[in-house]
Amino acid sequence: MIARKFQKATSEELVEEYARAAVDYERALNAADSRTANRAQDRLTEAYRELRNRAAASMLLPLLQSEDEIIRSFVATHALEFAPEHGEPVLLWLAGRPGPHRTPAKYALKAWREGTLKFP
Repeated sequence: MIARKFQKATSEELVEEYARAAVDYERALNAADSRTANRAQDRLTEAYRELRNRAAASMLLPLLQSEDEIIRSFVATHALEFAPEHGEPVLLWLAGRPGPHRTPAKYALKAWREGTLKFP
């Protein structure tokens, strides 16, 4: 989806694209393909921006129950902006267990608590 398509997409389509982009991001990182990872990150960010512009970011919250930790990680971090009571527990859980999402969760929480976390 290009930026113009994001504006024309339904909110449901944006949520689906957000989740797909998160999974694509993790796959690309695991394959050491930074170019593809960056493109996936851009898609995810654009979907989030469009949902936020529509005051529909809360539509991402059901994804906090996703089986994919990368999806939960991204949603929890973004939720700190609009629903921290939902995002913080997920990030605390991720930060407390071993795995690739532990460090990003810790840093997101640290930056949020310090007031330095920037949202796209």
